[in-house]
Amino acid sequence: MEDNFNMRKKEECLMSSSIHKKLRNKNRILIILNIILIVLISLCLIYVQIFREIKLNGPAEVHIEVGQKYVDQGVNLKLARKTGKIDTRKAGEYKIKYTLFHQSITRKIVVVDKSEIVMGLKGSQHTLIREGDPYIESGAFAIDKKSGPIANSKIKIAGKVDSSTPGKYKIKYSVQLGAKKESINRIVEVIKNSEFKANKDGVPVMMYHYVYTETDKPKNVGTNHILDTDLEQQFKYLKQNNYYYPSYKELRAYIDGKIELPANSVILTFDDGEIGFLTYGIKLAEKYKIPITSFIIVSDDEGHKVRDYASTYVQFQTHSYDMHRAGGNIGHGGRISAMTKDEIIEDLKKSTKACGNNEAFAYPFGDCTNDAKSATEEAGIICSFTTEYGKVKKHADYRALPRVRVSGSNSLDIWKTSISGT
Repeated sequence: MEDNFNMRKKEECLMSSSIHKKLRNKNRILIILNIILIVLISLCLIYVQIFREIKLNGPAEVHIEVGQKYVDQGVNLKLARKTGKIDTRKAGEYKIKYTLFHQSITRKIVVVDKSEIVMGLKGSQHTLIREGDPYIESGAFAIDKKSGPIANSKIKIAGKVDSSTPGKYKIKYSVQLGAKKESINRIVEVIKNSEFKANKDGVPVMMYHYVYTETDKPKNVGTNHILDTDLEQQFKYLKQNNYYYPSYKELRAYIDGKIELPANSVILTFDDGEIGFLTYGIKLAEKYKIPITSFIIVSDDEGHKVRDYASTYVQFQTHSYDMHRAGGNIGHGGRISAMTKDEIIEDLKKSTKACGNNEAFAYPFGDCTNDAKSATEEAGIICSFTTEYGKVKKHADYRALPRVRVSGSNSLDIWKTSISGT
């Protein structure tokens, strides 16, 4: 009996041990399966993150005022690593970079100090006049970085020029808006007739578009794109060779045969108000103190670019309010050819008000009709530009002037030839 009992006990212990062993093995298998499942899910998530395109949540460029809180919207991929710092206490341009393995994308944050007035001159700071020619008052512009362009009527002008007497004269421009004050000076030099080298071949109005850097390079670089280092070489050449930058009022007086312009006259224009130009092109203009024109599409941002990128060396002129899109039947198919004269005039009135200037206009896509030319004239624009290649010469149609397109793929020597005509 005792032996049987012990035998049963032993068998029960063996069975219990076997069951526990099976349970332990089962638990191990379950744990291993769970680990494998977690690993597979993680790998799937990582795979999805790697092979999905990284995209910004929200806009690629954010503008805030000094002291304003910045809330980053991030990107669509949560595993992306964020680098970069922003100091909202100081005006400037900052970048936040998001990186995930081989992918990266950048957001630009522009911190703007809107407590100042920016003034600039239309045309060259050192204005040159041939003895006996009438003095053309080119004027200045002023932009309140908070409220936008200041009306020309609020800009006071002091000083006189006797164009019959060679010498140097000072013209002072000043503006006051509440407690804010700003002023800027122009030096006008009347040159003896015998010493004045007049322009004989026409004035090149250079047409640029997009500016980029090696570290901020667009996916598709075309002929309208120019590398910032190439643009800097061109600006350096202009500076070293003392080029003259006539205002649009001077250019119009030249066209009408009222004045002569210096031999090395040139006007620099940048179409579309593209971000690369605003970011990198303006900095180069400020570095070399070269006045340039930005033809902006006002409906893109309702004139915010005028305030946020205000510069002493940039005057904003109109590239239309909302005509820079398809819908026409001539040239490049711009909608201006399908619009009436009155519709064009209305568009121009809206855009010139936002720009703060109505002296120059660049036809969207270069498309131009007789109605369009009449509209620009009635809107009070004194120089309108197409994309037709050529220099501006005396007695040209000021309602449809040519320009010299700048190709970013051309060498500096080719560019020199296009600007000089030699």
